[in-house]
Amino acid sequence: MALFRRGHLVVTLLSIFWVGLTIWQEYLQWAFDGSRCQWPDHNFIQRLVTRFPEDSNDGPKPEHVLIVADPQILDHRSYPGRGAILTWLSRVIVDLNLRKNWWVAASKNPDAVVFLGDMMDGGRFDMSEDEYEEYFQRFKSIFKLDPSTPQYFIPGNHDTGLGFSQHFSPYTHLRYTTHFGEKNYVVNLANHTLTFIDAPGFVDEESKRLGKGKTYESWKPIADGPLEFMTRFKKDNRQDPTILFSHVPLYRPDGRGCGPLRERGTIRPGVGDGYQNTLGKQSTQKLLDLLSPRLVFSGDDHDYCEHTHQHGRTKVREVTVKSISMAMGIKRPGFQLLSLAPPALRREGVSYADAPCALPDQLATYLRVYIPFGVLSLLIVAISQFVSFRGLKSRSNLKHSVDYGMGDDDDFVNGHRSRPSFRLTPNLRTRRDASESDSSSGLLPTPVSASRRSISPSFSSQGDSKVIGFGEAMLRRIPRAFDVSGPSSHSRLSRRPRGRLVKFLCDVRDVAVWPLGLQFGTYAPHTPRFPPRENRTPGGSRYSRYLEEHVNGNDPGYHYPIDCDPVCHMIVTKASRPGNGSYPTGTSDDLSFYESPLSIA
Repeated sequence: MALFRRGHLVVTLLSIFWVGLTIWQEYLQWAFDGSRCQWPDHNFIQRLVTRFPEDSNDGPKPEHVLIVADPQILDHRSYPGRGAILTWLSRVIVDLNLRKNWWVAASKNPDAVVFLGDMMDGGRFDMSEDEYEEYFQRFKSIFKLDPSTPQYFIPGNHDTGLGFSQHFSPYTHLRYTTHFGEKNYVVNLANHTLTFIDAPGFVDEESKRLGKGKTYESWKPIADGPLEFMTRFKKDNRQDPTILFSHVPLYRPDGRGCGPLRERGTIRPGVGDGYQNTLGKQSTQKLLDLLSPRLVFSGDDHDYCEHTHQHGRTKVREVTVKSISMAMGIKRPGFQLLSLAPPALRREGVSYADAPCALPDQLATYLRVYIPFGVLSLLIVAISQFVSFRGLKSRSNLKHSVDYGMGDDDDFVNGHRSRPSFRLTPNLRTRRDASESDSSSGLLPTPVSASRRSISPSFSSQGDSKVIGFGEAMLRRIPRAFDVSGPSSHSRLSRRPRGRLVKFLCDVRDVAVWPLGLQFGTYAPHTPRFPPRENRTPGGSRYSRYLEEHVNGNDPGYHYPIDCDPVCHMIVTKASRPGNGSYPTGTSDDLSFYESPLSIA
């Protein structure tokens, strides 16, 4: 490393600059944005101080629920148009962003965490058991949490699929329940009823019902399906406030706004291959009739949205939570904070409060900060190298062109004698030859006896300067033989383009190694350790039994490709689709087409 080496001031200053920039962009900015987002407890805390003035720390506390939507951790199927290297790099960058975002969210110390579906981008696709297990363990390695903190999951269309596709695995529902738990369930927390439903399963069941032309009264709900679950919930006649969690947003008329916190556009009804933007109009009305929620949280859209549904005389507020991932088409990812007040802290019927939290724009950091400053740093290093080599070359040429033995005219500068100069000159003459050279006899041929000479240094005076005679040609070869660092070696390097390029790349490396280490040092690709095959819960034998049960007709009720009835076969056949296989879309408030059997294709 040349970070603190002499002569590398530019590299050192650039390294310090990039270290500071990386610490701010990758750590301090996240911590700063996270500190600005607090639990919405102000109303409850005021009530707590009023009811328990002596010591409010001993009184009841609000329960804090962290809500996370659409992590959709990537895999090699996420960007089929990209090459392997670019896909891997995208996955690394997105995973790093998810880790930082989760670090901010988990630092809020929630009492419970809710994931609104789409945990894994390719969870619905057909893959081997080992690949799915590795995928799941990667999700767990990113979203690490204290085991004592409960986590609640609901399925998304990327987890269990929605409709039929030949690319979907027939085991999606079994894999989901094995790794994430039940799909429809109820949790009681702080005298609130948290209700979790399988929204993609509800869409599939509605498609089957409409495909057979049945009404809700004549339709027998699928066993353990969403509709049966909601019917049982209605019969329980629960009194606590109900908060609903659904992956798919509820229906709303086309063109309704989402509030000022949304980045762009709005939520429009629509369907496509493996997704549906909102529940149908009839489905939403049935859900509100059976569950009667006070508050609804949904995901799937990736951007923030607030909408109020009118259910009879009751207004039901729905919040669509931002995705926590930078790869979901939004600038600033986010999450939601929900505070639930126990009865002792409730005032004027207010028992809950929620607040959105926005995270930094990671893509803007790369495009507007790192790339411009990176290009500028490369230019600075290149200019520094150019100036350095030009200076070395000039000094080297000057040293080799100086005449160390100057004449009498050069011995005086501004009327003063210059400092003595010394020159190593070869003197292959004897003292006798030197004395004879001063006389006129120096013009005669050298006698034969003079051939026996000895090499010895002689000192002669030229004015006040001295001339040193030694084997100058031999001495000049010594530094070149050892190739020591000096003007001669640098001048040779400056004459070689390859040497200059290597020096430039080394300086770039020395500048980049520290910020890259700070940014990517926390990324540790998860290497799963699989248990023995016979001990795995979602093992092949269980899948085999599952297939046998469905082939024999013992269908528990969910819509799988392997138990597709004649209506289903008609729906998924391309000939039954309009045109060339396109999907119906529209903007009418009366979405009869929207809840048609085609909506599952």
